[in-house]
Amino acid sequence: MPSTNHRGHTLTWEEHSQGDTTFIFINGYSANRSIWHREVAHMAPYGRCVTLDLPGHYPAQVPPDYRELTQEMLIDLELHAIREIANGQPVTLIGHSTGGMVALAMASLYPELVQRVVAIAPVVWGPLSGFLGLYQRQMYLLGGYGFYWLNYRATQRSLPYIKWGIGQFYSGDAAAYRRNPIAKAAVEHWHADYQRSSIRNFAILLKLLALCDIRPLMAQIRCPLLIIAGHRDPVVPIQQAHWLHAQVAGSQLLEVPKAGHLPHWEAASMVDAAITEWMS
Repeated sequence: MPSTNHRGHTLTWEEHSQGDTTFIFINGYSANRSIWHREVAHMAPYGRCVTLDLPGHYPAQVPPDYRELTQEMLIDLELHAIREIANGQPVTLIGHSTGGMVALAMASLYPELVQRVVAIAPVVWGPLSGFLGLYQRQMYLLGGYGFYWLNYRATQRSLPYIKWGIGQFYSGDAAAYRRNPIAKAAVEHWHADYQRSSIRNFAILLKLLALCDIRPLMAQIRCPLLIIAGHRDPVVPIQQAHWLHAQVAGSQLLEVPKAGHLPHWEAASMVDAAITEWMS
């Protein structure tokens, strides 16, 4: 698979289709690039679709002394890979959660590289809310990391448990989520790679997300921006999407009424149609 090495990290990517327009998909915290399986199939007719790792998220590799990730380092690592993928041409970035934060920062700092951005439930500033926010606070307490590790290990070992956990702590409507065949298929497709991921690396990124803040960069974005956010997002409060929409001139906001942190699964038809219409 194609890869790049920078600052001791190896990031990999996978190309799924060909075309004149390049779409780079960047996943969120604790996910991996296989999570975009359905979205890539939807976007493939429109151009070249590429899914890219986050640092430390399988199959990405980290240096032996990896202990910390800063906002600057995260952006720099992703930039290095995106430039190789882009090969001198502007790209469209589609990012979820942490991936949305990366896409927004790229658009602000490297406007010559980014043609447009779709930011799905993007993290604009930390800390997170809900269960992930609780983990961020507990991480520094005695026994906090052990509790975190045990729970994540359980989600790696048990597909039913992670399905329940995502519905309970990430969705906007747990009962509707449990009946959602798109969410079910996505987790089943993604879980095998999730099992191979390093929980320690997850924790390093989670600590960064408690401190991150890209607000100073947002007014500099000039490219087209579509923000997609769930009204009931328990991880990144909807107020962040409202703030972002107000700051970026010409941006569009799709607020999905009953969705949580996964609007592209919870309201897939609505989100697919919105992205297609916005691109055209």
